[in-house]
Amino acid sequence: MQSPFVSAQELVRAVLGVVRECFDGAEDRGAFLEPGQGGLLTLLQGLSATEASTPVAGASIATHALHVAFSLDVFTDWIEGVRDREYNWDSSWAVSTVGDPEWRALCRRMADQAARLREAIERNAPADLEAAWGAAGVLAHTAYHLGAVQVKADALSDGR
Repeated sequence: MQSPFVSAQELVRAVLGVVRECFDGAEDRGAFLEPGQGGLLTLLQGLSATEASTPVAGASIATHALHVAFSLDVFTDWIEGVRDREYNWDSSWAVSTVGDPEWRALCRRMADQAARLREAIERNAPADLEAAWGAAGVLAHTAYHLGAVQVKADALSDGR
């Protein structure tokens, strides 16, 4: 008889699926994106540095992307057990414009960070409640910024 409970590994696999969706998009089914819809990385890679640097309803997309990149390092550290560092979250909002090389580098950096994050979650979350908490936190935080970036990108495309 099958247990009525999911294992920590099964739960982490499910969370990883939604994390993957957040960054890479939904394939045949999505937890919160429409099937076939791209995730944060797809959205960012489809923008030019000029578009990303254009302020829309306050902060630019570049500002959000730089903040998310900062947060991915912080969350990954937490998930890997580094919990005694001080981080200057305010500084993660300081830059609002990027040039083409910076934008391309940021998009590559975030793809690398997303891969490192998924590995950290897979390795640590099944056996460490604080790591699992961090995995849930990074998912919520990144999904929020995906939504904010999508709204800003839609506003940019409406203005074209």
